Amino acid sequence: MIAPSEHYSRPEVQREIYDFCRGRWVALHHVDSSGNLIFRRYLRGKPIKMRDPDDLTRLGADSLRSVYATANVYNRLQVVEDVYDPLNIAYCTPTWDIDSNLSRWKETLAVAKEIVYFLNDWGIEKSIYIKWSGNGCHVHINERGISEDILRDHNQGRNPLDLAYAITEYTVSKLSLKILELSSNGRIKVENKMDPTRVFTCPLSLHRELDAVCICMKPEEIDEFTPKWISPQNFRHNPGWREFRKGEVDSLAEAAHAAIGGYPLKFRRRFGRTKKPLDKQILEWLKKFENDSI
Repeated sequence: MIAPSEHYSRPEVQREIYDFCRGRWVALHHVDSSGNLIFRRYLRGKPIKMRDPDDLTRLGADSLRSVYATANVYNRLQVVEDVYDPLNIAYCTPTWDIDSNLSRWKETLAVAKEIVYFLNDWGIEKSIYIKWSGNGCHVHINERGISEDILRDHNQGRNPLDLAYAITEYTVSKLSLKILELSSNGRIKVENKMDPTRVFTCPLSLHRELDAVCICMKPEEIDEFTPKWISPQNFRHNPGWREFRKGEVDSLAEAAHAAIGGYPLKFRRRFGRTKKPLDKQILEWLKKFENDSI
């Protein structure tokens, strides 16, 4: 078993984590002197961010266990308020969280393939990548596959998170029966966890508990995958997660937003109260969704 400090000292690991984290709000799992995991999102009262590939040393690589980052990529990330400003979101990575167990990796990837097929039907190919994160996997669309004019269409009252949320939710709704069929009697779940502060495991981060590293693959590699790929001692990772084709996500983004709408809950602004209690917002959104589905 490789020591985490040795893993995070590798130039390849540092480069992949830095490139993924640029512009994103970073979260870290550290191990304290008693062996307990400590989750951190702030450093000296400010959101944690990556400034260069060597930043893992500054952020305490000796005790570091896992690295996470938001789906949101921000224009600026200086103070806490920046992460709650919807107009500050430059891009957002549509993500399907497939919750499973390593022992069911074949079934899990069968679900991932259905999502990939659906996206392919919408003309999305180059911008897709899959991350195996430990017990399950994430299917991602590179956030830059959506055209700038669609991302910035504020006349529609939307932001990049709205589009990413809609794409994820729309896909899950269309594939719900197929996912259920492949879900090992409900033991595999596909969830839409898109929200303003959600974090996902970074490429080449270690898992917080398992002796495993988070690796990326492209859709054509799914059938080749085995759990050997996630061994920290000899992992197999495809840096092609950076690839995208500008505009190939536009059609799905427009259709999904028209059908689903944007992120259903209001952002918390500068720690103030929302106009309505959160439970009432959720009930109103669910009622609207039911009426739209009739």
